[in-house]
Amino acid sequence: MKNENIIKVPLFGTAWKKVAYLFFPLPILLIALLVISDIVSKGEVSIHGAMVADVWYACWAIGLIILINTKEKEEDEMINTIRLQSFQTGFFWLMWGLGVIILIHFIGNFGINLISGPPISAALVMFLLSGYIYAAFRYQLWKVSKQ
Repeated sequence: MKNENIIKVPLFGTAWKKVAYLFFPLPILLIALLVISDIVSKGEVSIHGAMVADVWYACWAIGLIILINTKEKEEDEMINTIRLQSFQTGFFWLMWGLGVIILIHFIGNFGINLISGPPISAALVMFLLSGYIYAAFRYQLWKVSKQ
């Protein structure tokens, strides 16, 4: 298969790590601005918990995705292989993580309201996936550095 530009994803330079780290406190500022604008325009707060969670998940997912796609100090074929393995591992963990959340929702729908899970949204799925991939990537890099 020839190397097609549409599937070739360039890695970000190491300076992008600073941009990625800005996305972790960003939800606090965004939610505060949303609440203030809501109070100013309507006189009350009408923002609900699912919206707050989605803003939080989306910002953290973007930050993690940038970190995943940022070059390491020494980028070589082994790190590229580790990065690809991390994506496979992340999708595997996502399958089980979503299964647990769905099971919690299923149990909660039968009147057992002792436990409830977060509402399943695209932002939650992206956060879980990027978190799993980043954790797998960092773990594998750590294991390699210990050898």
